[in-house]
Amino acid sequence: MPSGDLDKVTNKNKTSLKGKAKIFFRPYAAPVEQPNKEYDMWLSTGRVLEHWHSGTMTQRVPELHRAVPNALVYMHEGDADKRGLKNHETVWVESRRGKVKAMIETKRRNRLPRGMVFIPWFDERVFINKVTLDTTCPISKQTDFKKCAVKIYKA
Repeated sequence: MPSGDLDKVTNKNKTSLKGKAKIFFRPYAAPVEQPNKEYDMWLSTGRVLEHWHSGTMTQRVPELHRAVPNALVYMHEGDADKRGLKNHETVWVESRRGKVKAMIETKRRNRLPRGMVFIPWFDERVFINKVTLDTTCPISKQTDFKKCAVKIYKA
């Protein structure tokens, strides 16, 4: 296989890949949805340190459950102020597909850049996947539950 860098092939001679990682660069694909005037924030989902995956086991550990008993909407304090929202207030997080209600957190950890909110997906009471994209990656065929455009407002 020829080899090279991100710009071009630098060695046209065949190179053995035995025992080496095979990395294939693919062109950038923009998200199928971008924030706009109505849905003006990026939502990202993921995990928190205390709860692995859906929390089915970690939620049973009293210390871990006490540390993070429910999913919060982590948000930049400036974005909350702009919307007239206060720390620990309950808000709606709405996308083109659905909405969930949760409490915002602007002071503790997971300090986010402006224009972005983060919600972990371990809490079945905050079923965040009904808000996220319903598209799949054309290469991996995995559902894109990681990002989408949302609006946030007081519940």
